[in-house]
Amino acid sequence: MSKKIKMTAIAFLLFPVITGCSSVNDNKAVIDNEIVRALIIGSAEHPDPVLKMVHDLEKKGILKNVIVRESFPVQIDVTGPKDVIKKLKAIPKEIPPEFK
Repeated sequence: MSKKIKMTAIAFLLFPVITGCSSVNDNKAVIDNEIVRALIIGSAEHPDPVLKMVHDLEKKGILKNVIVRESFPVQIDVTGPKDVIKKLKAIPKEIPPEFK
């Protein structure tokens, strides 16, 4: 009988430890997906791959408050998850000759 009580006590002691570890990982996911506002410069290519990706993400509801300025290359103001913004800024772009 005492073996059963010891095993039950160990199980009750381990449960908070396991649960605590999983909630730490959840907090990291929230921090990584912090919502930010950013300016993204498009590409000189036609069609612009950056602008296309922004429109696709806006339709999916991932990006909000999308404002596209009619400049060359386009300038796009967006609000969205920090990691998505980072990926958009990392898209390879063709730079116009007058900017080189």
